[in-house]
Amino acid sequence: MIAVVSAIAPIFILIIIGFGFKKTGFPGDGLWSPAERLAYYVLLPALILHTLAGADLAGIQLERIIYTVLLLAGALTVICLIVRPLLRIDGPGFTSVVQGTVRLNAYVGFAVAAAFFGPAGLTVTAVFVAFMMPTVNVIAIAALAKYGSGGTPGFWRIPYQIVTNPLIVSCVGGFLINLFGLPQPAWILGALGILGKAALPVALLCVGAGLDLSLGKTHFGAIIVTCLLKLVVMPVAAWGILQITGLTGLGLSVTMMMAATPSSPGAYVLARQLGGDAPLMAGIVTVETALSAITLSAVLLWLAGS
Repeated sequence: MIAVVSAIAPIFILIIIGFGFKKTGFPGDGLWSPAERLAYYVLLPALILHTLAGADLAGIQLERIIYTVLLLAGALTVICLIVRPLLRIDGPGFTSVVQGTVRLNAYVGFAVAAAFFGPAGLTVTAVFVAFMMPTVNVIAIAALAKYGSGGTPGFWRIPYQIVTNPLIVSCVGGFLINLFGLPQPAWILGALGILGKAALPVALLCVGAGLDLSLGKTHFGAIIVTCLLKLVVMPVAAWGILQITGLTGLGLSVTMMMAATPSSPGAYVLARQLGGDAPLMAGIVTVETALSAITLSAVLLWLAGS
């Protein structure tokens, strides 16, 4: 219990601090968008690249991770389609439910992995994210193209978002450096290491600053259903799928942990750009982030006791 609290509490304290900074206008409202871009395009990719380039990948069950990712994302998408008639919500609203159910918050996931599983957990989390992120992007953009109010299909964005996503690019780069034993000069590794240390605190402050308690209140039922799907159904589905794929050890632990994280703040941007319900998406992300303190604690306690 103490280990779980020690791992979780600092993460959500930073999120709360970020929220408090944004509400009080400190150090300035102009900070947060550039800071989020810095974390997304520079700091977190540096952490991933530094982690994967020098990691021991021999024991990672890569094939089973891929199967787990595909089955988990597919299962939650089907569940969303099944419950849609019960939601009594329009098409754009449904796209926010889908995004809120299948997307994962890599910032929170990496922070928990670093605190609870250590360097080896960071490596496995990077591998999981490398396959999960393009998978959920395909699902999210497909849902927005079919049910959103954008007017024109956004399928052309799928390959573009994948090949330009800095987290995916850094994962691939780290894999290639590791696989081919490419030179890793100490001065480059040192710079990446310093940048990587700044990644999680900056990212978590930005997560907090991005929370908005005033949005999505008119769709309270949809928010609750989405939170249940993401934070309860997804971990349960993940456990069942893990029994099928046979993923064990740290791969199992990381999968269960990632399944209990909230949806990504990037879902709001995608909803706004492609005709989704952006206010509902903001509400879903906010409530999920708050409730994930409970679900992550429960999952980590279970992992610690198993």
